[in-house]
Amino acid sequence: MTTTAVSTLYGVFRTGELRMALPLEKLREVIVRPSEFSALPTAGAGLLGAVNLRHTVIPVIDPCLLAGRASAADTGEVIIIVSSEGRLFGLLADAIEGSTHVAAESLLAVHMGGGGPALFSHTFERADDQAVIALLDAATIVDMPGIPAIADPAQQQGTTDIAAGQRQGPRRTLLMFECDGTGLSIDVTHVHSVVPDLQLHSSPLDGPICRGVAHLAGHAVPAIDPVTLLGLPERSAAGAHRGVVVALPQGLIALTATDVTEITTVPAEDILPMPMVSSPERALLAGLLTTDGRQYLVLDGQALRENSDLAAFGTLNIRLDSGPAESGRTLGDTERDAQRVVASVQKFLTYSVGIDAATPLEQIDEILPFPSVRLSLDGTSLLGMFTHRRKTIPLVNLPALLGRGHTPEPEADRVLLVTLTGGPTVGLVVPELRAIEQSLWQEPESAAGGVRERLVSIGTPEDHRLLPYVDLIALAAEHFSGDGAGIRAGRR
Repeated sequence: MTTTAVSTLYGVFRTGELRMALPLEKLREVIVRPSEFSALPTAGAGLLGAVNLRHTVIPVIDPCLLAGRASAADTGEVIIIVSSEGRLFGLLADAIEGSTHVAAESLLAVHMGGGGPALFSHTFERADDQAVIALLDAATIVDMPGIPAIADPAQQQGTTDIAAGQRQGPRRTLLMFECDGTGLSIDVTHVHSVVPDLQLHSSPLDGPICRGVAHLAGHAVPAIDPVTLLGLPERSAAGAHRGVVVALPQGLIALTATDVTEITTVPAEDILPMPMVSSPERALLAGLLTTDGRQYLVLDGQALRENSDLAAFGTLNIRLDSGPAESGRTLGDTERDAQRVVASVQKFLTYSVGIDAATPLEQIDEILPFPSVRLSLDGTSLLGMFTHRRKTIPLVNLPALLGRGHTPEPEADRVLLVTLTGGPTVGLVVPELRAIEQSLWQEPESAAGGVRERLVSIGTPEDHRLLPYVDLIALAAEHFSGDGAGIRAGRR
């Protein structure tokens, strides 16, 4: 008797500061959030409204509001359609973070005190980044007061199919997407994440199959056109609005897509094999699927991982000798100039300013909570003043200083104290701290001096990522005037 089927595949997603998961069979599809939700005459906890998906009205819930946290309505970019016990609802999410297999013994049961509803039943540690993931209890969510019960049409149809003798056997869960009029799909186990709003940047990598690079979590990720990759004719002039990010052995690539339509589970036997052809591009295809009257080419995720051309693109997430280094910029555009990278073993503090960034730990004197007692000011960057260790310290909104919007959240924000050489101390507000980590290499400082957004590789040789290097001392010196006038509101 085999014991290989001891793990369950979960889809992982992030909303605000929460990282959550659901069994993959409960995730029906992922759609881009509309500009506004339709109002419903009910006031369920966390209910944002409804979306009309193919003539089915689906209630949309903000998980952050359910958990008693600040709403994610301003940051949520996608809606995850969930099917539980024959009912549908949507969950607002910032990002899809792929899927992961979790063994039953790795799930830690959670018991809630106080008699309130248990929004999650278990937690587990994700193997690739050791993050704590909460396993949502979908049945509890749909049973909460004020949440409309919307029947799942597919479940109703499924009941009929089973009664008629539906085929049983192995099934595969696929992410379906559209690319220039061609329907494509790939097993969700090979999907790292989905980018709902793909922004492409030109780079020296541009060529027949690479349409530029996408800036993802501090990486410059090559954006690959799957239609050209497969040698298929283009059938429309539609642009690339979405990205399906695939993890290769040495990095990431983003497959460009016109739209990401759904996640669906189908019998494995419904995927028909491709005819024997000599074309190397067709070796990347696992078969052809016909569903809902539409044909989809099924990409072979393992063949993508083993393809030498794509593997070379994957390594260019991290190789920044000369031109590619500049394509990974995420804090602003600067003139491209050939740069070499230099080895660097140095402690960095990593933190979020809307994107992840890194600063040498030696630049930071202290890390403080957001001051509860302060003199508030109305400046865009200068939030106010507070006192600490018998000093009056300007309180500066670092994301705003870097041109990225952030509304301070006193309960969550942290303050980095930086002292200028021979000058005052400045308190820089950051939305979220990450960790103290070690660098591998970095771009050298510009010969011109001043504030320049260069890049630094953080982590280990086996597991590293590319982040903007933020020189907080130089940044504060550029914006802090020694005559007491304080921080200038704008940046350059």
